[in-house]
Amino acid sequence: MKLGLELVTDRPCALRLGTFFETWLTTPAGTVRRSLGRDEYHLDLGLPAQRRLAATGRTHVCQVDLEDAGLGTNQARPAVLVTAEAEPGTPTIWGIRTNLFLSLPALVEGATARLIREGAEPYPFRLDDKQILLESTAPGRYIVDISALLLP
Repeated sequence: MKLGLELVTDRPCALRLGTFFETWLTTPAGTVRRSLGRDEYHLDLGLPAQRRLAATGRTHVCQVDLEDAGLGTNQARPAVLVTAEAEPGTPTIWGIRTNLFLSLPALVEGATARLIREGAEPYPFRLDDKQILLESTAPGRYIVDISALLLP
């Protein structure tokens, strides 16, 4: 299956110079090839609700306020779908590392997510959804078990 994940602002969010996100997918076989996403913000920027903060499968460096320059909407680029070689029901983890949301409550209150699968509409979900398991391993480091969302 081909999939990707996106972290989205749930409410207006202030990003500072040096804000970053790393996201990736992993299964029992290891990290899914090419799933690493890196998003860096090299300026102070305010994002309204429902804007992409980060996504898997690509690198995005934000150095220009696109809206101030009249060039488009400020948000991270969409996820690039990657092939996850896993049978339905296989444990699948979305890893997140950031210096913006340093506590679990801050992450849950500040962001939501979208599961993107090839051939399907994006599936938005809250990080406190009962179908997923969200755990903090250290300040700014999270594991999100999305296995239940991938069941047929």
